[in-house]
Amino acid sequence: MKKLDALEKEGHLIFPSIYKAFYLECLKAVPKGLVGTDLYYNRKELNQWALELLEEDDAEIFLTEKDVVFMMHQGYMFWYFKADGAKNPNVYSYREMSLKPTLVTDLKTFLSEYPNEKKDN
Repeated sequence: MKKLDALEKEGHLIFPSIYKAFYLECLKAVPKGLVGTDLYYNRKELNQWALELLEEDDAEIFLTEKDVVFMMHQGYMFWYFKADGAKNPNVYSYREMSLKPTLVTDLKTFLSEYPNEKKDN
């Protein structure tokens, strides 16, 4: 948790408590449905990988400094939310060559449902 606290301070971010609870659970054990998915452990690294994917796709760079890429699957898709103090922010996804993000759902719903879904890869 110290890592998230430090990243919040450094990046002037506010992680929702829903996400902090998920992060703590993933430190204990990653949900089975997330095998093959990189989870947020260093904001700059996943955000950087997402930016590289957007550049490779010649897509608009839509990520802002408040956006946190918290999951990336196999390097071809990622999910992010805005860490701006909202208690239950929207989650957006980007899939290789889609050129723009898609609204998925709110973070609470996403974290309760997505780790249990079967991936289509």
